[in-house]
Amino acid sequence: MSIKRKAEEETSISICIPSSVISSKNAYNLEQITNIIYQIAKAATIYKISEIIVFKAPKEEEEEEDDNKSKEKSKKIVFEEDDDTNNKSSMNNNTQKEQEEDNSTLLAASLLQFFITPPYLVKSMFSPHLNKKFSNILPKFKYAFKLPKITTIDMDKNYKEGMIIPRETPLIKKKNKKVKADHKITVSKYVNIGESEAIKLDIKREIPIYSRVTVDLKNKTIVSAKKAYGNSGHKNAFGYHVRMIDDGDFNKVFIQSSIPDGYSNTIYVNCNDYFGNNKIDLPEINEIKGNILVVLGNLKDYQPDVHQLFDNKLTIPSGCKVEDAVMIALTKLA
Repeated sequence: MSIKRKAEEETSISICIPSSVISSKNAYNLEQITNIIYQIAKAATIYKISEIIVFKAPKEEEEEEDDNKSKEKSKKIVFEEDDDTNNKSSMNNNTQKEQEEDNSTLLAASLLQFFITPPYLVKSMFSPHLNKKFSNILPKFKYAFKLPKITTIDMDKNYKEGMIIPRETPLIKKKNKKVKADHKITVSKYVNIGESEAIKLDIKREIPIYSRVTVDLKNKTIVSAKKAYGNSGHKNAFGYHVRMIDDGDFNKVFIQSSIPDGYSNTIYVNCNDYFGNNKIDLPEINEIKGNILVVLGNLKDYQPDVHQLFDNKLTIPSGCKVEDAVMIALTKLA
């Protein structure tokens, strides 16, 4: 069945994926994780997705059962010294699993952002000054740096992506000595565009530092990505907008939406469901208009009764993984 879609200017598509897309069951190492997120990012740029939401999936019961089994095995050890050692290793394994779960949402979101960030802005975009959680994120991009650039957004030599950076803190006299002022610079006209020196923008009002901007190199002004490259993501920005819900509250997908008018329709795409357990009674989507939110994944990746928030469903071949379902769903909705 064909799906009718209003003009591209009148519609926007956001997608929500669970952090389990890079769980240990789906990806065995960092290289596989990187390739999965790269696949999703490429599909999102091809179909000009406005927003990608990464939702922290709850801990699976099977993992808890495995932990219980490992504890039972540890009780069978006769020697006390070995028992202490085994308990410590079990605790370390549990702690490591919890840390991996906490980091999976951040890692997925960071990789999604990485793939639409010019190489010369990576260190600035993922600086701990912007977010303390970025303190150890750069080493996680070692495989991402090796992948081909996503070139679906055409670049123009007259425009370049940049980041507003603070100008040098002014010197003040203090007891016959010149020292830097105590106040921090929060706005600036200087922008880092990957050149040896930052350029000063010819604008009247200064812009908050660390803001991502599209620069008109000829006029030294800021323009929208749509004007510069012919297309854009959310709020005329470069690429898509990334946000994450890391506390398991699905309501925040709607409450904290970056789409000004919110979502007009929420569509569920059942995937990562190999045994066909997700049977929900929803009408099939037949028309795309307004701001669409597409939720992908197994229902257990979200909170209980989450299906009550869905308006429609989009049927795709059963047994698809999330990363494959993204491309299939967007192709059908385009």
